[in-house]
Amino acid sequence: MRNKYLSFTDNRETTPFESAEEAWFWYCLCEELGFERAKGHSGQTARPCETSDIILAVKHLLHDGLLGPEHIRILQKYGFEQAPPHVNFGATQKICALWKEAMTFLDSILKRKGIVRCFFLF
Repeated sequence: MRNKYLSFTDNRETTPFESAEEAWFWYCLCEELGFERAKGHSGQTARPCETSDIILAVKHLLHDGLLGPEHIRILQKYGFEQAPPHVNFGATQKICALWKEAMTFLDSILKRKGIVRCFFLF
């Protein structure tokens, strides 16, 4: 049986995302465009992950009880809108707080994996 996922090598240097939010929006865009198991090497900027790495981090947080169904609903809604919730544009403060909480948890996992840039202040 042939592998339906094309395998290729890309010698470009990878660039981590600046934030978990940026990584989440990238994941949602890939999903919306129908990329299956998209690799971070497509496009102008090579990324250090696949889309599956992002969703697995979210599933890990859900399994550990750090995210709940309400977090997931908000992540999906605003992820596919490609814009974070904002009080001035109709979101409630509770929605904004849940988004921020989810991004904080996701940020810590993605930084550990090298998917999001980690800034050190010395």
